[in-house]
Parts: sequence; structure tokens; C-alpha cells
Amino acid sequence: MDARARRFALVSGRWDACLAVVDIDAALDPANHDTDRAVLARPRVTPDRVGEDGTCVPAVGLPVSVAAVPALNRLLVVNHAGATAPQAMDGCPHGHAGAVALFELRATLEGRATAPALLLPTGTFGPVGCVVAPDGRHVLVAAGEGAGLEDGGYQISVIDLEASALRHNFEMPHAGSPCPHSSPDAGFGGFPNPAGIAIARGAPDLVLTADGGSGTVSVFALADVLAGGRHPPLARVALPSGPFGIAASPDGTQAVVANRECPRTGAEGNSVSFLDLSALRRGEAAAPFHVEVGSDSGRPSRPMGVAFAADGQSVFAAGFRTGTLSRLERGADGLWREVRRATLEGVDGAAACPRGVAVTADGALVLVAGGPRGAPESSVLWLLDAMTLAMMARVRAVGNESYFLEVVEV
Repeated sequence: MDARARRFALVSGRWDACLAVVDIDAALDPANHDTDRAVLARPRVTPDRVGEDGTCVPAVGLPVSVAAVPALNRLLVVNHAGATAPQAMDGCPHGHAGAVALFELRATLEGRATAPALLLPTGTFGPVGCVVAPDGRHVLVAAGEGAGLEDGGYQISVIDLEASALRHNFEMPHAGSPCPHSSPDAGFGGFPNPAGIAIARGAPDLVLTADGGSGTVSVFALADVLAGGRHPPLARVALPSGPFGIAASPDGTQAVVANRECPRTGAEGNSVSFLDLSALRRGEAAAPFHVEVGSDSGRPSRPMGVAFAADGQSVFAAGFRTGTLSRLERGADGLWREVRRATLEGVDGAAACPRGVAVTADGALVLVAGGPRGAPESSVLWLLDAMTLAMMARVRAVGNESYFLEVVEV
């Protein structure tokens, strides 16, 4: 790492309509352990709305994921619920019109941005994951839900950061009508409801979506997604459960996906699956390889977030139900295995509920965001040694039921 670079964690606030900006090196200072002193700013991601009593209150945005592009001085935060009036939320986080909040990155890291420069509607519902394209200009956002429903998501929004505009919404294959009921329900399965999204570099570059509704990973050519129109997937890979988080290896040859839960039965998963993208590019049908994480003997761990280390030699997976972080390595036989597991400690006796995972560029630290839904600023960020999984620091007050996060070094 450049000695002059500063490291930040950008943590989605979920039920807090904000983004938490955390100074990673300040968090590692023992004097700041288990406090919020390393949180530099909490910029709002939504405008005010008029509440039932006539007062102005922040809209409910449910920010869930973050993408930063230092070269363009841009920061994008995905609002799962767009900018929904509190009285319209009625406790239900599903089926709301989505939006992305656009910020100037440097102003945000310096604490000068208190609100987004632009709130851009995605034209979709319930967006979740996002990923920056290799051109450094476009961000792809997965639409996880339908209009007013938990089911019905089938689009990938292509956002042009240079123009601060929605370019188009790419349509994924789907069938039938969305299930009118919340999960679990046997009516799920016709719509992909993509949550996590990743890009694997190679020939060709691939877009991978973790389809929580259909229990698959859909694979598209990046060129097709950027071009728009209708293009069939190169592959759809069946998984043991409805996936959530997904990540591609730095060399683009592997992908890992977290098998969270089945929307038809409600059964929670306990594994991550590895996909051989090199075989897929050759047109070969390679079955995914499944590894149990965060639990033993089949006990559900409900994996949510996954991340590769920068060297591609390690994978980290967060087990929401078991409150664990797992490190996996690939052996000489080419197979991945869980080699270490840590149990995360929640705040004041609360469950840890880890979700988002990120790794610093030097591979030394793994960061995990989580915490159950509770009071404002009740979520936490754990910083762990990537090799031993020993906890190095814990930061409080990074949101409320925080989801994904981004690590930025500038």
C-alpha cells in the first residue's frame, strides 16, 4: 500500500438512512476500540419526507450496498427502498421503487458531503447488490424484487457514472407471474430476484448474479448487459439454496456464492458454492463445488456475504445465523475447504448477524458488517486479521442492520 494512502470502510446503513464512513487505521488504534470514534461521517442517502405528524423526517432508503470509483471521484449507494416516505413503509421492506444515491467521493471521505449530489431512480424495485464494470464508468445494480412484492425481480440496471444517468435496464429471463405472497411460499421460482452481482474478468468478461428467487447463478456476457436489449444467459447454474452474496476471483477463473435460504420452503443454507468459470467459458458443463461453512453436521449458518482476497488464495464467508466468519483455502488437489472459523461477538450481548464482507488490498485485514435490526446506530463493523481471524478492532454505530460494505484506499 502507498504510504500516503488512507483506508476507509464505507458501510451501508440499512434502516439508518445513511452511509457510515470509517477510517480503518483509526479503528485499529486501541484507544478507539469498541467505540464510534473512527466513524468520520454519516452522510444522508435520502431527502426529508413529511411524517404523519407533519414534521420532516428522513425518507426510508434502506441503503444496502456501495460502489466507489476514485478515478471519477464518484460514490454510489444502492437504496433498496429508494426514498420511501416513512408512512408508506409500514414496516415492510419489500417491493419499493429503488434508487441510487450519487456522491462526490472525496467530499464524502473528508466529511464534507452531508447528502447525495443526486438521487437517481433505477426504474426497478428492491435493488440490492452493485458492481463496477472494468471500464470504470458503469455500475451494474441487481433488482431483487417486483413492484409491491418480494418476488418479481428480473433486471440489471446499468448506471453511467460519468453522465450520472441510468443507461438502461437489462432484462433477465423469467416466467409466469410474481408470487403475491412473502417468502417462504411455493409460488417462488419463476423470477430470478438477483441479490448479489459480480463481474469476472476474462475472455469474455462475465456478469454473475446470485438469484435468490430461483436458486441459481445466471451468467451473461458483460458486453451484452452493457449493450442492452434481450440476450440469453450463457449459463444458469443450479444451487442448493437461494443465493445472496457472490464474488469473482481476481483472475476471473472462479466464483463463490453464498447459499442463504430457499424462498419456497424457508430452509436456510449452510454452504458456499464455487463455480469453475474457465470451464464455463470453454462451453463445458462443470457442476459447482459446495463447501459447508460456519456450522457442522448440516446446521444452518445462512451465509450472506463472501469475498476473495486480492491474491485469490483465500475466500471469506459470513454466517448470519451462526455469527461466524469462515476462511477457505484451495488445496493442492484444487478443492476448497474451510480452514479457519471465528465466532464474532455482538454488542451488549446481541447476536452478531454478520452480512457484508470485504478485504483490504494488502490482504491483511478482513472487515465484516452486521448486527440485528434494532435501535439507530446499533450495527457494528469488525476488523479481523485475515490469516488468524483474530479480532483486531470493533467499531460501533455504523448503521442499523447493516448489509454490504466497500473498502477504499486513496
